[in-house]
Amino acid sequence: MADTEHRRSFAERAQQALSNVGQDDRVKQAAARAKEVAERAEGASKTVTRKVGQEDAWDELRGDVELLTEVARAQHALIIDLIDRVAELERRAGTGPGDGPGA
Repeated sequence: MADTEHRRSFAERAQQALSNVGQDDRVKQAAARAKEVAERAEGASKTVTRKVGQEDAWDELRGDVELLTEVARAQHALIIDLIDRVAELERRAGTGPGDGPGA
């Protein structure tokens, strides 16, 4: 029985101590400040994550633009080559510009 009373007494004292600490203005201020700092840290973390994500997206976009530019250059070169080939075929066939009737 003494052991049970001792445990209850200890628990009551612990609860009283926590209650007293919770009433202390310094503890309240420290808790409020800690909460404020935690909120600011969370905001900073989100900002950093967003910036890193944006930088990654921009890097990926730059890579895509470079790839599209290379594709456009290749297509341009193919179109020029096709135009030259068609002109050569027309010249050989005698149907090129200026080769028609009245030329």
